[in-house]
Order: sequence, then structure tokens, then C-alpha cells
Amino acid sequence: MLATNYVFFTSKINKKNINSYTIMINAGMIKQLSSGIYYWLPTGLKVLKNIENIVRNTMNKINAIEILIPILQNVCIWEQSNRIKDYGAELFNITDRKQHNLVLSPTNEEAITYCLKNVIKSYKELPIHIYQIQTKFRDEIRPRLGIIRAKEFIMKDSYSFHINRISLQETYNMMLTTYKKIFDILKLEYIIIQAENSIIGGNISHEFHLFANNGENTLALTQCHKYISNIELATYFLPKKNKINIKKFIKKINITSTKSLLNICRKYNIDQNNIIKIIIIQIINVKNKFIIIFIKQNYTFNIYKFIKISKEKIENLKILSEQETKQYNLFDMIKLQNNVSIIADYSVINMYNFIINIYQNQYIIYANWYRDIPYPTNIQDIRYVTQNDLAPNGKDYLIIKRSIEIAHIFQLDKKYSQSMNLYINNINGIKKYLYMGCYGIGISRIIAAIIEQHHDAKGIIWPTTLIAPFKIAIIPINMHAIDAVKDIAYFLYKKFTKLNKETLLDNRKENPGKMLTDIDLIGIPHIIIINIKNLKNNHVEYKYRNTEEKFLISLNNIISFIMNKNN
Repeated sequence: MLATNYVFFTSKINKKNINSYTIMINAGMIKQLSSGIYYWLPTGLKVLKNIENIVRNTMNKINAIEILIPILQNVCIWEQSNRIKDYGAELFNITDRKQHNLVLSPTNEEAITYCLKNVIKSYKELPIHIYQIQTKFRDEIRPRLGIIRAKEFIMKDSYSFHINRISLQETYNMMLTTYKKIFDILKLEYIIIQAENSIIGGNISHEFHLFANNGENTLALTQCHKYISNIELATYFLPKKNKINIKKFIKKINITSTKSLLNICRKYNIDQNNIIKIIIIQIINVKNKFIIIFIKQNYTFNIYKFIKISKEKIENLKILSEQETKQYNLFDMIKLQNNVSIIADYSVINMYNFIINIYQNQYIIYANWYRDIPYPTNIQDIRYVTQNDLAPNGKDYLIIKRSIEIAHIFQLDKKYSQSMNLYINNINGIKKYLYMGCYGIGISRIIAAIIEQHHDAKGIIWPTTLIAPFKIAIIPINMHAIDAVKDIAYFLYKKFTKLNKETLLDNRKENPGKMLTDIDLIGIPHIIIINIKNLKNNHVEYKYRNTEEKFLISLNNIISFIMNKNN
């Protein structure tokens, strides 16, 4: 590509506020149309297509079949799965001229299930794996950091259908391996986390994350990654109608008397970190049923984790106040465990000679498991964790890092096949609803995640040339005044083009500083600088963007040198 035939859209980078969003704007990759909605400009689109091709080629190698699912979907299929209530305000709703209700798709479990209904005739056709690369929509209340959290975004989503859970597990394992291959090709530093299925459905899922200072997720992990947990306030795991009540629920957790506790610790020479607070939760719709929570005094009870563990609905729960707690004999409740479930946080299981804080001004001093109180059998992670907290194994310490989720895979089981009546008759003629899996990669989001990890003050450093918008940049100094420079520039340009190396020849009437600034900003890895001084000695200057190394190389060797570079 000749630079005079290209539109850069570049602007001067603001070095005081460098993140993926500002770099993508300055590099002319995206341009905002409105909140959460962006143009993909020439440079950004080239990178986007490169990543799409890598993903597409890898999916084709595992015999997944590509289709294109409509973005505009009839609301009735969302009503069949009952997910229209779960998505709520995040779902874009549209009414056509005939007053038919439609939605803009944020995901396609319903659409693909509807598509295959009455198409799969026999168990012999299974398993089937179908994928697409398509635009999706989500009405984000607070779009942030450009394409990391946008209203319009591009994803690869795929869906598999199976006769049994064993077949689903096989494809799921294959997709875990396939995603690793994709991210290894892209040379990304990623981690895999066992995750929640949330409103997608099913019970098993895994997330792929890239560490990034500006990430929207918060991870707690140990040094060797033996323990990893996503500790975001995942309010989307809760039904929409309960989100308003959650704050009132949390405010009731005020069982603390810091001043008196510190006095007791000093009096009895007990470490102030050696205090357990007790929270009693009543199940309202069952008479005399309670859940007793054991957690360290200086930790905050995480109601979101608790709801996922207990499977109780928030409207059926009530945290007892101090006055209400006094009505019950707490230790009888714990020892007898009649209608009482006990959940202990990992933080308390290795404690000894601790204080039990029942409520204000009532404590048990030098308490120990087994002797004074039964050892908890249901041990869970039910707290908000912070830097240097102990991990659940009670030995390693936690590190808190920000991250960006770039992929998520799910085992959906029969959620959609049952709600939408997708079934076949098995070998014995028995009606069987199909098992289903879904597997998503955030194509557009990956670009921002890569830039968060790979940039400097000058711009983008692509981890592999497979992603870069151009592989080679040729910068001829004063080519419009010096024919020898111009001739060599065009000679190299034609040679690399014939060798299928995507090359940008900067033939603009710009000063060399501007040319180099633009090339560094968009991250072209191999840069050839031609000037008359070096040409007189049959040399050109080579610069490798990823390391900033520069050296002179013979004009006769420059083509073979770059062609033999691994990256």
C-alpha cells in the first residue's frame, strides 16, 4: 500500500494518559460516533480482520461450520427461553412498522437453537458445531475504555449440539485446547479461570483473562496461579428485580464494635486479626430455618458469593439484627444444628484461641474448634478479598490484579433444547433433548486487551506480525528530491509485495519525523529507512519496532533478513 493511497487518521499521542482507548484513537484505529459506538477506521479494521482470520482458520481446522446468524431477531424466541427478563434493560428492543417486537442480538443461544429445530433428524448427525463472527449489541449503562465495554462489538460465538453429556464434555475440552492455540498464536499472556454461568445457563464454564491495569475485572490469585478467583461484584448473577434491594440487605450487616473489641484484644493479649464475627441469616419462607455465617471480623461478607453458594433467593433472606439475635441461644443452635446450616469462610478454619463476636458486648474468649464449637463442614469463599489476604489453602497470600475477559466458554446442558423443544429420538427411539455448549471470543475486545499489555510512549507494539496492520514499512528520506532513494524504495516495495508481505511505502511529502511517528504509533514491526548517505555504501537502516533496535544492513541482504525473521 502506498501511503498516499491510505488514510491514517492519526493524531498526536497524549503521553500523560496512555491506555488502549487513547492509543486506538491516536493511532487512527477507531473513532467515536456516540457513547459506546465506534467506527472501525482502516488501520483498526486491518487488525480486526487479521484476528478474525486467525480465529476462523483455527475453528475451520476443528471442523466447525461457519454461518451468519441474523442480528435482528423476533422477541418470541427470547420469550421461549425466558431470558428476555434476565437481560432486561441491556437488551436493545425495536418495533417495526407492523408493530412486531424485535431485539438486537447480544448472544445467539435462542437463535441457533431455533435454526436447528427440525433440521437435526437423527442422533447419527451429532455432534454438530456451528460458529459465526458477527456484530452484537448490548445497551451498556456506562460504556468505558472504548471497545472494551461498548454498545456494539464483534464476537466469534459458536454452539455445539450433542446426544449426551459425554459428547458435550469432549467438545468442551477440545474448545479449551482450541482457544489456547488461538491465544498462543496471538502470543498473549492469559490465564484460565473457572467461572459462573450466570444468565447464559448450565453449570460449568471457564473464562480467559489478560492482565491489564485498566481492566474491568478484578482477580484474586496466588503467585503460582494455583488459586484464581474473579472477585467482581457480579450483580448480573442476581435477578434484575433484586438489584434494588441488595444495598438495603448489605447495610444490615453492621455487627461490629471495633473499640470494645480492641480493648478486649489488649486485655487478653489476643491478636486483633484473631476475631470471628457471626452473622445469622433467617430463611423467611421456612419456619425456624437459619444460616449461620462464620467470618473474620476484619473481612466484609460478600452477599453475591453467598447467594450463589446457598442457592437462596434474596427476597427470602433476612439478616438478623443484634436485638433479634438475642432472642436465640446461639450456641444451642450451632451445637444442635436443628434447622441450622453453618457456612464458614476459609479465613477462619485454621484459627485457634480466637474471639467469637456474637453481638455487641458479648464475646467468647480463647475459643477453639472441636472443644468449644463444632468444626465447620461447609467451608466456602464468602468474603471480599484484598491484597495479601490468605488464600483458601491457608498458606499462600493473594495478589489482586485487574484483567480483561477475552473469552468465555459454557456447558449449557439442556436449558435451551428443553425450553425451545429441540430433540431427537435416540437409537432406542426414545425422545432426547439435546445437550448444548457455547463458546465466545471477544474479537474486538482482544485488540484493546493486547494494546493494554503491549505499548510504550510511542504507541503500539504488536506481539506478533500476524496481528499488525502492515508487516513492513519503508520510509524513504527525501525521495521526491533524490531519484536513487525513490528507485530503491519502489524496488523493495515491489519485491516484498510479490512475496506477500503486506508493506506500506510512505511516499507522502512529510518530514521523516512525522513518518516515523505514524509508523511507531500504529506498530508496524519491520521498518526500513532509506537515505542517500547509507545508499552510497549500499546499506539501508533497519529498525525493529518491538525492541527499538536499529542497525545498518546491506541492501543485498535486507529482503532475506526480514523474510527469515520469525516475528
